[in-house]
Amino acid sequence: MAQVVGVEALRDLAKARRQHFVEKIDIVNALYKAYMVGAALLIGGSLLVGLVQAAPLGSAVQMEVVKFGPSYVGLAFGAFLFAGIRSGSRGGPLALQGADVRMILLSGVPRSRLLRSRAISQIRSAAAPALLIGGLAGGIAHRALGAGTLRVVVEGAVIGLAAVMAFFGSGYIAAGKGVGKWPATGAGVLLLFWPAWDVYAGRAFFPGSWLGKALFDQDYLLNAGITVLILLAVLAAGIYFLPGISLEKVENRARLVGTLRFAATMRDIRTVILLRRQLSEERPRSGRSWVSAVSFGRSHTAVVSKRSIESMLRWPLERIIRFVILALLAGISARLMWSGSLFPLAVAVLALYVGATDLLEPLSQLADHPDAVTGIGIPVARVESRLLLIPFVGMILFVLIGTAATAAFSGFGIALHVGLISAIPLAASATAGAAVGILRNRKSSNLPALMPEVVAMASLIVEILPFIIIMSGFVAMVDSYNLHVLNTSLIDTTAISAGSFSLVFPLAAWTWIRRRNEFSQVSG
Repeated sequence: MAQVVGVEALRDLAKARRQHFVEKIDIVNALYKAYMVGAALLIGGSLLVGLVQAAPLGSAVQMEVVKFGPSYVGLAFGAFLFAGIRSGSRGGPLALQGADVRMILLSGVPRSRLLRSRAISQIRSAAAPALLIGGLAGGIAHRALGAGTLRVVVEGAVIGLAAVMAFFGSGYIAAGKGVGKWPATGAGVLLLFWPAWDVYAGRAFFPGSWLGKALFDQDYLLNAGITVLILLAVLAAGIYFLPGISLEKVENRARLVGTLRFAATMRDIRTVILLRRQLSEERPRSGRSWVSAVSFGRSHTAVVSKRSIESMLRWPLERIIRFVILALLAGISARLMWSGSLFPLAVAVLALYVGATDLLEPLSQLADHPDAVTGIGIPVARVESRLLLIPFVGMILFVLIGTAATAAFSGFGIALHVGLISAIPLAASATAGAAVGILRNRKSSNLPALMPEVVAMASLIVEILPFIIIMSGFVAMVDSYNLHVLNTSLIDTTAISAGSFSLVFPLAAWTWIRRRNEFSQVSG
């Protein structure tokens, strides 16, 4: 009897929540969100259409897509499985509200009823955009694939839905069975290594690759159907095992995810990165490092540099692995950009930004607690500028690791030359861009007095300025690409000249960091 009452109470609460959501919805805000989503889809679709139109049937680009496309689809599914298992080991991917954890899961109401209903609701919410994006991508790419529009649209939508099943199914199984962080990481790496090897070998043996293979060859439709059935079974098993999830992890995730969503809404990337560290349960190494017993001198630069080195030596193993993976991802993305597509540039810029932000952790701590250096007799801005030195050296290593990742591609000699020449410009621009992102002030007392259009434009510039600084480091790579077909002997000279020019942007950012207090007083 108590269980029946509990189930009815859950239904009443869900009904009241939906009614409250409908009553409190802001029509203007909802229309604005729909407008932003529509604009993003329109811009992204237009760019994809332009890319497809630039690759007519029978072109070298189309043949490369047909050859390597299925293996890259499999690699994407491996990444979804890896992300799902990792999220499940930390109590995800289901994110409940704090009240649900404290008031319902700890009550006499059946836990399985609430968790499974929330999981099905989460899957339903993610399935609609996955179907839309998959169908849109298939509809745009049908010309380059040389297939009928309707078939490719349907298969693209199925691939999008299968990606949702892979992520949530693997995540729910890992969460429900209480898989630890390191076993989940090991299993995810194995699931990621198989399709990665397919990409390297130019084959499609991973089951997730069969879905991509079906886009090009009708003979693989049966294999694609088997893959979908396997993923559906994985999702069903995940929903079945989900009630075994740890309540402590669910409560911790509910608290952090709420804050993370607010930080993402405010576009505070640094806070998002910090919260992601907490979600992944990263803990710095404890104890004193060997650097503590080494004297670097008594100068302010030596003391500040020692602080940065000690911070890096306290990195947990997860952060070191993530740093290397980001470097490899940035290098591969830059190599794909070298092949003539600008889309991977966004991935490379984001990887550089996150890697530099990790290295600039002492700067982030100083930005949050500027009073920590008031007693050393040096202005805070001078300490901030000196905290960029060791991260700059670390980002040079980051770029060199990324350059080594291009060894799997043809033309490694040219990529090596351009990568080595671009190491200093890319490291400087990434360090300066991430530092500006940490220290920038989004609010200004002078902005409210201006017209709303000017305020919106100034806010947009402030938001994208760190990424513009990072993109300036790729000037050498872009300029050398424009010449590599005409005259290979001019690549080194062009890259050096363009790289020297791109140093203007990080130098300007470094000057602003040193003099920003003076600039603010003058503007005030």
